[in-house]
Amino acid sequence: MRLRRTQYAAAMVAASAALASCSTNPSTGGEDDLPTPILTTGSASAAPAPEGARGLGPNAVTARWTAPFDDIPRTGGDMFVGLVFPDDDQADLSITGVAPDGSTRWAVHTNPACVGYGVTSVDGTAAAVVLASDADNREGRIATRTTANAYDVRDGDRLWGPAPVPGPMVGPGLIFGQATPSIVGGAQGERVMLAAHSGDPVRPLAEGAVPVYEHHGTGLFAHDDEVTAVDTASGTTLWDSDTLQAPSGFDEGPRHVTLLDAAMASTGDLVALRWTHSPDDDTGRTSLHELGSGRLIADLGDQPELRTTVDQATNSAVLSGLDQYRTTKAIDIHTGAELWRDDAGVGSPDITLAHDGIGYGTRAGRSVAVDVLSGRLLGDGDWPVPVAAASDSLLAPLPPRPGATPSDRTAGSGPDYVAYEDR
Repeated sequence: MRLRRTQYAAAMVAASAALASCSTNPSTGGEDDLPTPILTTGSASAAPAPEGARGLGPNAVTARWTAPFDDIPRTGGDMFVGLVFPDDDQADLSITGVAPDGSTRWAVHTNPACVGYGVTSVDGTAAAVVLASDADNREGRIATRTTANAYDVRDGDRLWGPAPVPGPMVGPGLIFGQATPSIVGGAQGERVMLAAHSGDPVRPLAEGAVPVYEHHGTGLFAHDDEVTAVDTASGTTLWDSDTLQAPSGFDEGPRHVTLLDAAMASTGDLVALRWTHSPDDDTGRTSLHELGSGRLIADLGDQPELRTTVDQATNSAVLSGLDQYRTTKAIDIHTGAELWRDDAGVGSPDITLAHDGIGYGTRAGRSVAVDVLSGRLLGDGDWPVPVAAASDSLLAPLPPRPGATPSDRTAGSGPDYVAYEDR
């Protein structure tokens, strides 16, 4: 019998504290005893949707099936990938692959200390990256070896690994290290970027350069007021911030460039950079760039905080949280042209997922769906906001209980997520 989310809260606090146990003490062990997760494959049929689950979105689409995930899942190719917490029958943490029809195709079982996981592209194949360590929380044994391992999201086949890493996945992308001061040995603050195609460590181009972003084989390093992009397969420099087209006011003179310190500002192939005239300058400008080429997509002015949500179907991005969350706008990624703008103040939409031309999010405490290309409101209500999309399926948390607060629509009211057909 599975543990309920409320019962598991204390265990997750312990698991978070145990992330240090997933960090590696490199002084012991050898290459022949690298830990690897345990893979199980096979197809398990979709679980039915809960009886009476409310319809989703402006079309009140009915629920199709229930996903087994205990946390917000991610999308890899046409598959959903997510966590399944330990329960009475399974002591390990599972990273599980679920197809758009709701069938579970594979699961990778790993040490509960290694909560982090990710998705990437290995030579064009969508892959789930899972950590493993030889820590044992039950015996209080810290890790002497931690590895990253990549699996084909379609069937769970191993694509590379085990690749030694210095600690948990700290991201964004394939960046691993110690998120907190280490008590288990090794260099404090050490971070390593892995190449998506092989799992090999990516050597920085300059001594002291720090990996700050990675997506599907392109990585960013920060060093000496400059950001440099590299192809992680070849190590080739793709661009650096000294040669980029700069936002207004930074064509000449000194410039200090960093990846914008906002968790949702950069996503996928789009990165937000912050430009100032010196490291101590508290004013500056933000610009949105194409990751692979460095091409300037949009000069966003003095915007220190934003959320970037991309819709692949329309090649557009919705930027929420502008002007201290008073403005939302959409841009064409190819041309940088503004498609629409909503300046409704606190009533501007905060779009958290875009799929097939529709953006989903919240507005003034209500769930909304908007047309990505025009900004036209397609519907609002108290339905759960979708958190992931693949193929023709949208995943949303279980519908809220009567009287639940708006935040419960994204946090869910239980351990499962419900799938709806994308219309």
